[in-house]
Amino acid sequence: MAAAPTPYSRWLTLGSVGLGVAIGPLDSAVNIAFPAITAAFSIPLPDIQWVIICYALTYASLLLVFGRLGDIVGHRRVFVFGLSWSVISFVLCGMAPTFGWFLLFRGLQGVGTALVLSCGPALVTLAFSEEERGKILGLYNMLFAIAHALGPLTGGLLVTRWGWSAVYYFRAPLALLSAILLLILGPPATRVKDGQRFDIPGAIALTFTLVSFLLGFNRAQHLGWLSGSALLLYGLACGSLAFFVWHETHSAEPVIDLGLFRQAAFSIANIAHILANAASFTIFLVVPFYLLNYYRASTTAGGFLLALSPLGVVVASPVSGWLLSRFSARNLSTFGLLTIAAGLGGISLWREDTALLLIAGSLGVQGCGLGLFLVANMNFVMGVIPRTQQGVAGSLTVLTRTIGVVGCATVGALTIDLLRLHYIIRLQATAIPGADSDVQAFVLAFQWLFRGAAVVAAVAAGFMWSSRFASRPGRVHSAFS
Repeated sequence: MAAAPTPYSRWLTLGSVGLGVAIGPLDSAVNIAFPAITAAFSIPLPDIQWVIICYALTYASLLLVFGRLGDIVGHRRVFVFGLSWSVISFVLCGMAPTFGWFLLFRGLQGVGTALVLSCGPALVTLAFSEEERGKILGLYNMLFAIAHALGPLTGGLLVTRWGWSAVYYFRAPLALLSAILLLILGPPATRVKDGQRFDIPGAIALTFTLVSFLLGFNRAQHLGWLSGSALLLYGLACGSLAFFVWHETHSAEPVIDLGLFRQAAFSIANIAHILANAASFTIFLVVPFYLLNYYRASTTAGGFLLALSPLGVVVASPVSGWLLSRFSARNLSTFGLLTIAAGLGGISLWREDTALLLIAGSLGVQGCGLGLFLVANMNFVMGVIPRTQQGVAGSLTVLTRTIGVVGCATVGALTIDLLRLHYIIRLQATAIPGADSDVQAFVLAFQWLFRGAAVVAAVAAGFMWSSRFASRPGRVHSAFS
């Protein structure tokens, strides 16, 4: 048996893992480099979407697979391998000679991110006792949110000083340092259960399902919901999902125990996680256009205001971990979702001349609500799944977050276009003298979109509260009530 980790090594593990995991949310630095990348490779502007697709599809589709692999061969081993892989992929991305090679290296970067993010939560939760899990996950989410908030700011400085390649190069030393700290100064590797087998057919089916589903979302966004390619991808995803469910129910060692989803509270917690992230991502999807094009904020002021949402997550995450020792995960999750709804409802009141205090307050409230919810929800999901499968548990929380973001990017973009078209037609029909129909249409569509997002968060809160009554007696019920 491995020696028990000392208090020093446990906190060093948390810091080292937080440093390594930061390479994922710091990818937000790449967005600010899109104009420079487009110019460097002389590509049409629409092609830049593939920079996101290659990366996001790869890491999202492999999260659960690598999480299960970590449960079998050891989380630290998979995590450190992922960091080493990421160092190489960052260097390759920065040195890419053509756009085709760059996309290939972005896919390789996605593999490294999946290896790291799949085992990060498991490493920190297993280093501490179950009683400390909420507090530790609060700190873990705080570190994650700090990295996400620093991404655009860091990226802007790096691109200005050294060019677009720097947004990749600067993460290589972080990944390398994290790997060295974990190998030399971290706690002993957790001994894994001998004789476990990796479910290769299930892993392939799951990966194919997620790739088809997420790519179908992307194609629907750009070509339409009824386009041939989108329908084909959805059909492939459904067929692969059916095979995956059948195979997992007959496998002695599945990638994930689907029986967990028969517990209403567990299923509702994961659905609520998707809805909360989908509702919240509307901010990053639409608010930048409002701040820069309609509120007339400067780029610096707009960036600062947009950062208030992730800063709210930074503030609320450790508070949520502390509150979990006093309130149930269900109650805290419900309160967090209602706070998200309140923040999004405040955003739905914005106009061209909205007071700065309402703008800043709405974004901060939404971020605080998201921080409260994420930690409570993550603590519950990882508490239900056995400690021998914490890689799967942590991967599931990252995967549901990603599905929510992808779903919002697709549905939100389609919704705002339809609403703008409706209001432009209505405003032109009324022929208001001197009115800018396009500006008014955007603002009205913006308001209705965030009203809808607030309703989604409120509905998720209702589901969360009702889970107390829907759950059967047992471990899931007691962990959530």
